[in-house]
Amino acid sequence: AINSPLLEDVNLAGAHGILVNITAGMNLSIGEFEEVGNTVKEFASENATVVVGTVIDPEMSDELRVTVVATGLGREEAYEEPPMQLVQKRVVNNDEEVDYKALDRPTVIRNDMSAEQAALKEGTNLDFLDVPAFLRRQAD
Repeated sequence: AINSPLLEDVNLAGAHGILVNITAGMNLSIGEFEEVGNTVKEFASENATVVVGTVIDPEMSDELRVTVVATGLGREEAYEEPPMQLVQKRVVNNDEEVDYKALDRPTVIRNDMSAEQAALKEGTNLDFLDVPAFLRRQAD
């Protein structure tokens, strides 16, 4: 498993975030890669985030070096899944037939609104945009 003199009293079980770097020569096999992955799975938390990276170093012919950075050690399952929010269904009245040909006309015309009225309705409170932003900031 994972051995290091620096980790004498440290238990890696239940780690929540794990960064793994595998440095090996050109002859790194999939089996060796899977063995590292299985070893990490043994001590990782069930919902841990694991990121694995590989570096090919031609000078390391028959060697394999694995660097592991583990976070979230010793903490209990503090993270709880937020409760799901139920969305209310909207009931649509489908009793009446929809006249799809009427939908080809613009909404302004269907609602008997003149173009000027529509522009006035949309253009409210937009007069301040006539002054450039840098001048508005200087005035403040």
